[in-house]
Amino acid sequence: MFNIIPGLQKAVAIATPKKHIFFLSHMRSYTSLFGHIMGSNPHICGYYEMHIGYYSWKSLIRQKLLYFDQEPAKPGFKFMFDKILHDDHYTSLNVLNRNDAKSIFCLRHPNDVIPSILKLYKSMDPDHPFNSESFATQYYVQRLTSLEQIANQLEQEFFYLDAESIKLDSLQCLHSLSEWLCLATPLSPKYDIQKNTSRERFGDTSGKLNVGHIATDTNNYAHFKHDPKLQELATRAYDRVRQRLIELSTYRCITRSNDQ
Repeated sequence: MFNIIPGLQKAVAIATPKKHIFFLSHMRSYTSLFGHIMGSNPHICGYYEMHIGYYSWKSLIRQKLLYFDQEPAKPGFKFMFDKILHDDHYTSLNVLNRNDAKSIFCLRHPNDVIPSILKLYKSMDPDHPFNSESFATQYYVQRLTSLEQIANQLEQEFFYLDAESIKLDSLQCLHSLSEWLCLATPLSPKYDIQKNTSRERFGDTSGKLNVGHIATDTNNYAHFKHDPKLQELATRAYDRVRQRLIELSTYRCITRSNDQ
């Protein structure tokens, strides 16, 4: 009898239409932190990258089927959340332009992203192509180009934020997002440790998420010796795409450090 109630809750959650939050970004931009903050809100289900594509309304059903196969359904939740960080996970404009979809774009400066990717894969998979600065830069530039193309064709209003704002201006960033999403319970800098926190393929595996709150410390990659040509390529892409996303966004949270 006691097992019937959770099963019924999941069935209702899957069958009932919900709104969807799509976090469109790239690797190493605090997306695991953002996901945990989102997924700890009582109105939002989802905190990790699902690694699926979104082709039509059927994909939204599939998202719920996959998620609730592993995770509980929160009573009365309003949103499903997923972060999409790779071009391999196709995201149709028909899905993003739905009235029940909300898109958040997020970029982090390449001077931090590229060495962060290399550091991650050096410890996780030394033979992976992402251990190459050239490959990591190629991914970064291509991903930003794709995000720009999506934003140019998006009909719905969207929110843009500098990834650094979650560390440098946490309260204002979360307040702005909460208002934009019309959340009855605002997003909090404190978050829950989930069953897949720090697990491989579910986001950041470093263990930093286990503190349960936004830590203001950031990795300092000033010592990293970038290839000048690759650094220039990535920086040009970042400056161009960031400026375009700021221009197109209806709501935004940006940091002064990136405007200097």
